[in-house]
Amino acid sequence: MGSDPEELAATLRELARLDPVELGLQAVLERILQAAATGCGSTGGVGLLLLGSDAKLRYVVAAGGPRRLLAGTQVRLAEGPSVDAFLQAAPVSSSDLGAEPRWPNFRPLALAAGIGAWLSVPVHQHHGPIGALDFARTDPRPWRPHDRAAADAYAQLLMATLRLATARQQERLSPALRFAVQHDTRIEQARGVIMQRERLDQAAAVELLHLQAQIEGQPIRAVAERLLARPRP
Repeated sequence: MGSDPEELAATLRELARLDPVELGLQAVLERILQAAATGCGSTGGVGLLLLGSDAKLRYVVAAGGPRRLLAGTQVRLAEGPSVDAFLQAAPVSSSDLGAEPRWPNFRPLALAAGIGAWLSVPVHQHHGPIGALDFARTDPRPWRPHDRAAADAYAQLLMATLRLATARQQERLSPALRFAVQHDTRIEQARGVIMQRERLDQAAAVELLHLQAQIEGQPIRAVAERLLARPRP
């Protein structure tokens, strides 16, 4: 992902100046992913997955010849680096999928698609991940510390771009992108409902949401959506 930190910083600054309203959000996201793919030599492609209203991750943009099917396969199998990065809210990687003991169902599919290494980093909102940024390589190769740092920097830039687009022209976003960037708002609304219903302060209400999510084994956003869908007394 580029061995020169100054070069990476310059690239990120240039990308951050792109106007998602003037140029179109999809076009800006594609530019960011193309830069990420080029910078890291991601021969297997780079893809951005975001949480949809059905609580499933879906590719919304990709660059560099990604294996889109693999992301959908991970969701269906409920295993894989993208799923783990999203659920654990932390980077997940494999430098050699051929020798990888994790993901017994996903691994052979990735190898059959010509993927030898994988790195996924979460795309964070305030209350947790809303997606994952994937980097794939056709050849097995270790992911170095600056690879992970650069991946995280691109994920942060993507989130900042989504926020900017929402703030300036929310009504023109696609349904998938609108859901992703609005998701924090839904969690805030659910927190308000709990505060009123249970007579709790903000911190306690959020903690209750997190606890319920852990008990159910669901993302906190899914618990919030279900709570808001219930009829209020």
